[in-house]
Amino acid sequence: MNEVAKEINNVLKAKSPTIFSILSNFGKNIFMPKGIITQSAEAKLHAYECNATIGIAKENEGPMYLTSINKFFNYLKPSEIFPYATPFGLPELRKLWQEKIISENNIEQESISLPIVTHALTNGLMLVGDLFIDKGDEIYIPDKLWGNYKLIYSVRYKANIVNYEFFDSSLKGFNVVALKEALDNSKKEKVVLLFNFPNNPTGYTPTQEEADAITEVVLDLAKRGKKILVVVDDAYHGLSFEDGLLEGSLFSKFVGLHPNIVAVKLDGFTKEFYVWGFRIGFLTFADYPQDKEAYEIMEKKTAAAIRCSISNCSHPAQSICLKLFRELEYKKEKEEKYIKLKARAEKVKEIVYDKKYSKLWDVYPFNSGYFMCLRLKDVDSNKVREHALKEYGIGTISIGDRDLRIAFSSVKIEKLEKLFDCLAQSIKELKG
Repeated sequence: MNEVAKEINNVLKAKSPTIFSILSNFGKNIFMPKGIITQSAEAKLHAYECNATIGIAKENEGPMYLTSINKFFNYLKPSEIFPYATPFGLPELRKLWQEKIISENNIEQESISLPIVTHALTNGLMLVGDLFIDKGDEIYIPDKLWGNYKLIYSVRYKANIVNYEFFDSSLKGFNVVALKEALDNSKKEKVVLLFNFPNNPTGYTPTQEEADAITEVVLDLAKRGKKILVVVDDAYHGLSFEDGLLEGSLFSKFVGLHPNIVAVKLDGFTKEFYVWGFRIGFLTFADYPQDKEAYEIMEKKTAAAIRCSISNCSHPAQSICLKLFRELEYKKEKEEKYIKLKARAEKVKEIVYDKKYSKLWDVYPFNSGYFMCLRLKDVDSNKVREHALKEYGIGTISIGDRDLRIAFSSVKIEKLEKLFDCLAQSIKELKG
């Protein structure tokens, strides 16, 4: 192991022993070397004569660029577009996002790390894998999950994904009992849990009471000596359409909760601000000691993992997001988009629970996000998907043998009724 890695690990072990204990082998070995990035940062502060450190081309005291490209950017300076951003992300953007987390979750600034900018949320999930997941580790995820989790953690990192039933048997809410039973059966000292609310594919967010119950289950496990990493995928944060649901992020429940619990929050601009192609996300740490030096070490380890994989994230995308935060004009527009999505969700509820469909499907509870799911009765969901696509031009996603995911977020409200009528007709035709 490199001497720098040994040094920071010794500090981390003293300052935040639980974080250190659950690091992967890669997580223990990764460090930010005093290489090009560090030396360039030093030169930027002190090289007043000439700075020959960073590998970009310059002219006229700024970055060299093509006017034919710069013309597409009306509100950004060349210095906000063309140079590399650091592996950590733009400092002011990180600070503003931290303030957003603090405000929305009613937590103290010192209780969480400064967020690291990631290449959207998927890259954040992979960084969690880099830092914390070794072959054979167990990751507990409900059985209603985004399929990419399997590719990332099962295929890439060779972890064992342990599923438990997302909904209770009555299909009325989150199955806290199933979560408890799954965790009680864990034989490993380290436990990793991944939560995603609003959930993809079901569009469900727990009630405040359910969120409290989830927290109690995890806390009980920690009290029994397990070292726990709670990963919270907040991709669809802010899109709750009913009262009484979890306020803020589930992440906030675990901030400073117990010495054996470490939490990681993954979120970003992508879906919250309708900029899917910008690929700007954030990774934030929280643990019990809330030690600034330990957080800084984890930020550096994360930045080093970015450095040795994608190098850094898009500078112009970060610059645009930063200007958006500064100007605050987005808030009214964001509220307008929320109202539109909520209206679609409410329209879907009017449609799918109609008695005329009761022999064709059950409806998984949904109250937030982009999606909802049907549990089809006595018919294969992929055959329904194919039939509806071929015969009626209706596109949906089949999950497993019975579930059908509908992204109402991408369908005009006036077409929603036709969508479900066509699905119903497809089921009837397949049943003969």
